[in-house]
Amino acid sequence: MSDTSTLPRISAITLEVIDAHLTYAVREMRSTLIKMAYSPIITETHDFATAICTAEGEIIAMNDDIVMHMYDIRDAVSAALRKYGDTIAPGDRFLVNDPWECGSHLNDVSLISPYFQNGKLMLWLATTVHWGDVGGAVPGSVNGGATDVFQEGIRFPLTRVTPELLEVLLANFRQPFEIEGMYSAQSTCMKTATKRLDETCEHFGVAVIEDAVERILANEASKAASRIADLADGVYYFEDYLENAGSAHPLPVRIACAMTIDGDRLTFDFEGSSPQANGVANCTITDLHAGVFEILVPFLSPGHVSNSGAARCWSISGPKGSVVNSSFPAANGAYANVMFGAVHACVIGCLSQVLDDVPGISTGSSNNMNVAGRWPEEREGDPYWLMFEYPPGGWGATRHNDGSLLAWSFFMGDLPVMWPTERIEALNPIQIHFNELYVDSGGPGKMRGGLGVRRAFEVLLPGTFTILGTDGVLPRPGMAGGFAGALNRVEVIRGGKPVVTDALPLKTGGFPIIPGDIILYLVSGGGGWGDPLERDEDAVLADFHDGYVSIDGAREDYGVVLGDGTVDHDATAELRRTLREARQHVEVLAAEEDELDGSKRVARISAGLADRLGVGEDDLLEYVNPRGGHVRAWVRIDPSLEGDSSPIGPRLRSICSVTSGDRVHVRSPFTYVHRRQDADMVAAPPLGRLFTEISA
Repeated sequence: MSDTSTLPRISAITLEVIDAHLTYAVREMRSTLIKMAYSPIITETHDFATAICTAEGEIIAMNDDIVMHMYDIRDAVSAALRKYGDTIAPGDRFLVNDPWECGSHLNDVSLISPYFQNGKLMLWLATTVHWGDVGGAVPGSVNGGATDVFQEGIRFPLTRVTPELLEVLLANFRQPFEIEGMYSAQSTCMKTATKRLDETCEHFGVAVIEDAVERILANEASKAASRIADLADGVYYFEDYLENAGSAHPLPVRIACAMTIDGDRLTFDFEGSSPQANGVANCTITDLHAGVFEILVPFLSPGHVSNSGAARCWSISGPKGSVVNSSFPAANGAYANVMFGAVHACVIGCLSQVLDDVPGISTGSSNNMNVAGRWPEEREGDPYWLMFEYPPGGWGATRHNDGSLLAWSFFMGDLPVMWPTERIEALNPIQIHFNELYVDSGGPGKMRGGLGVRRAFEVLLPGTFTILGTDGVLPRPGMAGGFAGALNRVEVIRGGKPVVTDALPLKTGGFPIIPGDIILYLVSGGGGWGDPLERDEDAVLADFHDGYVSIDGAREDYGVVLGDGTVDHDATAELRRTLREARQHVEVLAAEEDELDGSKRVARISAGLADRLGVGEDDLLEYVNPRGGHVRAWVRIDPSLEGDSSPIGPRLRSICSVTSGDRVHVRSPFTYVHRRQDADMVAAPPLGRLFTEISA
């Protein structure tokens, strides 16, 4: 446990007041950024972070918009200290977007500035902002077809800012006016925070502030250590998959994790994860730290996610040259898909083995979508229009609650993520047609996953379409018997039907679009929690009346028969009995090793069991874990096996808490909504407007 006994004594009230001073300085940085930035990426979707750090880079205070940028900022400070050392001076500004120095993708640009008192480097001020375009092969720079970092934009290591540097950068960006405004807003934040810190230091004294900063971090570490110490010591495993890394790497990508609890310390080892991909399924070690942090902190140090003190209680490692610790020149544009998908799932899956109330696994896709083109006449210095959105799905359900609807999950902060219709139409040649909840998209369970969105807009000028997402082939797994939410679909509709923009879904870079094309979202919901056949019948009925679940979805996923706006209780009881009896199980044969085919886990089963499951060679199968996260595998039909027997290796046995001779429920992970989604991908004119005139 972190020891605070050797720290100088500061009254609890003084400590709280100093913490508030720092927090409000960061909040003023945030409001300054929103008010000054020219970009709707800041004003409408809040894709940024502001922070104050120690001289070494630990985060003392940070706004809660995008917590994952905490590690971008930490590593940017480390890079500045390493590169510039004693030459760092008051008033310096350092700019960086290099993934191997500060994590994230090239669009996330960190600006940091040192804060001095009495000639000594005391603190750092920092912002990280998603710049709308940083050059590269496609407008918006987030390139679903990239195979290396050079195709994703201009990469600049941490560099002291000069007018010449800015001139060179702006000459390579498609929206120089907007980017110049973003940089100016970031820089002004530093002036705002400097003024507030000067006032705080003058009031309390530098020595008291320095002591308070260390105690703030140590207190968070102590709280997290105490929580960890309550957990059962041991090694816990989980694994999850990204469906592919783009057309150059169409096979699934595996993320494996071992979590070790030893007293009040945690260790996460991602050995066994796939080698880095020739495509968009990589992240850096910075992002791996961020992905683990933002899941752990709400459970281990709840109520205060705006400093990095809790991270003193754990260590993280990932093999160099893997998808979780990529090496130059890997494409990292989809870093958030790796984090939001498989890294988060691994941490949640491990925690579910030691904590009782862990949420279902939410949609894993960052859904970075750009629609862009050239104006017929330049507007405000920018030749391009560009709409960047990252539409979210729903939350995973918990043991006690359904998942929240259409919102980034608990690990994110204040993220609107989708532009208001009026702003879209005012700033872009785009017309919104509809925006609504996507029926049946929430994962079925005793507690239902939150729903995603169905949204369509028409493009009025020629341009390009780019999408970088995941979960279009493999739905995110549910929890404790719950099913996945819908597949994730973001596509171009032309003539009422989807256009093939790439060989794989959600991996498109710069596809040409024409006036009249419709961009249609069918965004996944969160995973369900618990057996859907145990969901209260009246709750399913309420979901139907609220427009969350259809009649067919209620029948096929929940075994609830609806008619005339009521539940047919007798038919429901009979259907649920039939569905339970039809479930299939494997009898565990304890294998010495877990079997993998490349990156894919193998489910070796008999031909008879495959027939009863309705699956064939290389189809996807799900091992249902009644306590936590489910495990995916690909079918291998083995003529030597009979009945329900299936060899299962030690890691899978550990995850599902089974031994030789036990039985494990296995199933296809696909539900009613997955079977009908191709029919949902239709947007034939006339679509109607989101806002219609009501006549008397």
